[in-house]
Amino acid sequence: MAIVRHTQEELDKMKGQTNEGRLKNMTEKEIEEAAKSDPDNPPLTDEELKSFKRPSEEYRKRFQKDD
Repeated sequence: MAIVRHTQEELDKMKGQTNEGRLKNMTEKEIEEAAKSDPDNPPLTDEELKSFKRPSEEYRKRFQKDD
C-alpha cells in the first residue's frame, strides 16, 4: 500500500465516511459491541486507560484549535 500525502486544505475539503445518523441512533451497548468486533482498534482496558496522563496546560494551549 502506498502512502498518500494531502495538504491541510485538501483534508479540510474531504468528506468523512462516518454515518452520523446511524451512530446517533446506536445504544451504548451497540457501540461497545461494534468496538469489540473491530480487530484493528479494540477498546482500551481499564488498566490501559489508567496509564494515560492529562497533557500539561502549556501543551493544551499550543495545540488547542481556535474555532
